[in-house]
Amino acid sequence: MAAGQAASAFGGLKAAGDEKTAAVNKYKRELGIRRVKWDGQRSLYGTRVAEYETQVAENVLSSSRAYADEQSRLNDVFSEASAQAQEAFAQLSENQKDFGSGKTGDRLEARNLAKFGRNQALTASNLIRARESYQSNVENIRERLRSTNRNAYSKVQFKPQPGFAPVKPNTDMTAANLQFLGGIASAASSGIGAYNSLKAPDVGSFGSSSPQGFYKPNVDFTSSIDFGSYGNLPSSFSFTNP
Repeated sequence: MAAGQAASAFGGLKAAGDEKTAAVNKYKRELGIRRVKWDGQRSLYGTRVAEYETQVAENVLSSSRAYADEQSRLNDVFSEASAQAQEAFAQLSENQKDFGSGKTGDRLEARNLAKFGRNQALTASNLIRARESYQSNVENIRERLRSTNRNAYSKVQFKPQPGFAPVKPNTDMTAANLQFLGGIASAASSGIGAYNSLKAPDVGSFGSSSPQGFYKPNVDFTSSIDFGSYGNLPSSFSFTNP
């Protein structure tokens, strides 16, 4: 029985130790998995950031080219209008020489000037519309740039997080050790009790006290016996306890 209790105590301590070891190994494995995932997320995020920066640079370059094209188109319109105005003014001046004097010449000159004025007004209107179209196109280019950059930024807007760490296992063996010591103490107590129950009785010496129920005669051999009534025998014998 005592041996069984001791074996049970040792087995319980080993089982508790194995359980703690398994919990620690599981914790380490979960930490390793978390670290691998975190490294992968950071690597992926770094790649996306690089792609975002490249995309933004390309967007800015493309927008700059579009701005330049719109500005060049507007400059061409103004240059063409300026050339046409100069040509129209030169033609007006040339025609003025052929009108002569008098009322007819004045009417022809006025009509020619009115035509020149109408052409200049039409040219100015065209230039205004060209300027408005330029501003609208530039604003559209700017809006496309912002929209494209926002779409690119949405991929790197939120940084990855490592997530929650696994719960650290409880490695305290105090309770298991106390239980083990209690089991050992119980086994020792049971062993001592079993030993005492199986111990051979101590019979001791004759006349001594015996715990096993041996009879002890209650005789006092030091006392005297009176033989006076037996004739010539000595009046008494003295016995001593051997």
